[in-house]
Amino acid sequence: MFKLISSIVIFSSLSFVSLADHGPKKMWKRQIVPYFDVHETKKFGPFKINIHSYGEKQNLDSINFKKENFDKIFKDKFNLAALIRKNNDLVYTRFNKKRNIDSNTIMHGMSMAKTALSTAIGSLVCNGKILSLDDELGKYSPLLKQTPYSKITIRNTLQMNSGVAPIQNDYKLRRKMNQMAMGMRNYEGKASMLKAISILKGNDREQGSKHFYFSSDPFALSIMITELTNKPASQIFYENAFKKFSKNKFMHWVSDKKGITVAQARLTMSALDWSNFGQFVHDEMINDTCLGKFYKEGITNAVETKREGVKYGYQFWVYNVNGVPTLTMTGHGGFFNVVNTTNNTILTMFSVDENYKYGNLFSKGTISKIASEIN
Repeated sequence: MFKLISSIVIFSSLSFVSLADHGPKKMWKRQIVPYFDVHETKKFGPFKINIHSYGEKQNLDSINFKKENFDKIFKDKFNLAALIRKNNDLVYTRFNKKRNIDSNTIMHGMSMAKTALSTAIGSLVCNGKILSLDDELGKYSPLLKQTPYSKITIRNTLQMNSGVAPIQNDYKLRRKMNQMAMGMRNYEGKASMLKAISILKGNDREQGSKHFYFSSDPFALSIMITELTNKPASQIFYENAFKKFSKNKFMHWVSDKKGITVAQARLTMSALDWSNFGQFVHDEMINDTCLGKFYKEGITNAVETKREGVKYGYQFWVYNVNGVPTLTMTGHGGFFNVVNTTNNTILTMFSVDENYKYGNLFSKGTISKIASEIN
């Protein structure tokens, strides 16, 4: 029997820190539903926001693969969608019909968007726009020269190792920065990524000395991309990656008032395309392309985090999967895109609560059970 993912070491400390803890009802209402049509309404709740949309949303034939029936695992009220791929073929899909989700439904990927941001960075390395990951952000961004990110390297920023953000779980600071970046509440109509990171007045510690997961690092990378290319990070990702793997051909990503992508999250595409994105990353690594080498370097050079057995690469987590460091995109509430090149598999799932009926899939041995049932 082939093993999809036979062991993932994730402990109770793996609580997603990018957003405040809240229940599944609030997450569904605040972080999922608004993104279904935000590209049309241009509003997030009562607040007007800015957004970049690419392509036209299509209604493809619904997909339904149950060759290997894992409904007993994924048929949970909190699960929104689950897809399993083996050798570039879908072998299992499930969509939550009670919530009107199918293969065409566009899904906010939460912090999985950070890996799309790193893909944009990697593509700029590969086309020569970025000469070295050890270059300082200020080399490519005059705006960032006026911030604590001026002398921080791209590599350390990719690894959430910039040393800029203070190491404390300051929810009020996170919330204020996100509101400033998106233009919500007191900042409606004034969305600014630059102002969001400018409230961080200095460097908290030496760069490269200690990993800390915080929104300001992807914000800085996004600002750098726009100044370097005169395009938002969303467009770089769309042109250099998305068009190569998308089936639905449609995505949108929130931006600030000046068109800079709010890159720590807010990327929305179909669940199928999130799975296709995982396959794209897998294939780039397998084929040892320039971008594939970028991902593999991120895995190899991943830094230690406060999560035991879990490291951080280039805007993605690196989990131990059957003893092999594995690129894993994650998002608050139970969003995962596990890219396993050892067994040529992709596990993509979306949930509004990681605590399923059968327990946390990544700490109670359920993934091993899934693995043993795929032939």
